[in-house]
Amino acid sequence: MKTQLKTVLFFIFIISTLNAQKDSNSKWAIQLNAINVLLNESDPIEEGSLTMSDAFGFEIGINYFFNNNISTEFTLGSSNHETKIQYSYFEQHRYIIGDVLIIPLNLNFQYHFYLNKFKPYLGAGINYTFFNVKEEELIGGVDGGEFESTFGFVLQGGIDYEINNKWFINFDIKQMFISTDMTIYHGWCGTPAKSQMAIPCPDYNIEDVVEKVDINPLSFGLGIGYKFN
Repeated sequence: MKTQLKTVLFFIFIISTLNAQKDSNSKWAIQLNAINVLLNESDPIEEGSLTMSDAFGFEIGINYFFNNNISTEFTLGSSNHETKIQYSYFEQHRYIIGDVLIIPLNLNFQYHFYLNKFKPYLGAGINYTFFNVKEEELIGGVDGGEFESTFGFVLQGGIDYEINNKWFINFDIKQMFISTDMTIYHGWCGTPAKSQMAIPCPDYNIEDVVEKVDINPLSFGLGIGYKFN
């Protein structure tokens, strides 16, 4: 009887310990980062180059820990980039598309390491990016453009520094791989695009040019986070 009682108490102790470990490891965290986004855009346009400026923005992230080492993170970011097309055969043939707002959603799986208060991590996952163009209204130029929302993937690395058991400082790097369809709108009154005698006019003769373009943002983030038990 004593042996059976000890066995029951032993299993109760084991189950309680596992539940306690599960509760201590299953933590939510939220963080807000200022980010600097560097774009590595490709040039899909013949005899021309697409230029998108680097920009500062923000990113918010929510992290769920399955245990001490493995977590999943969902982030939403935003940055605004001045965008134009410069043709090499005519110096003044510069098409200003406008400001392109890039909104990436990332879902990553992460592995965390522990070095006292420093907690480095590596991650990888999927990306979905929205684009919104604030068009530049130009008589005789480009009336704007569109970038199609698209899926991609992302690699990640970073480090958390624990201020205390609740608050931490986060430094994060993400390399996103994004390829999208781009449409630009020409408005040169029927004048061929390569003509050096383009005639401005208020009534646009719209010509759609759809190209495949790689964006590939590299994001550096620094911010603060908070853990929930």
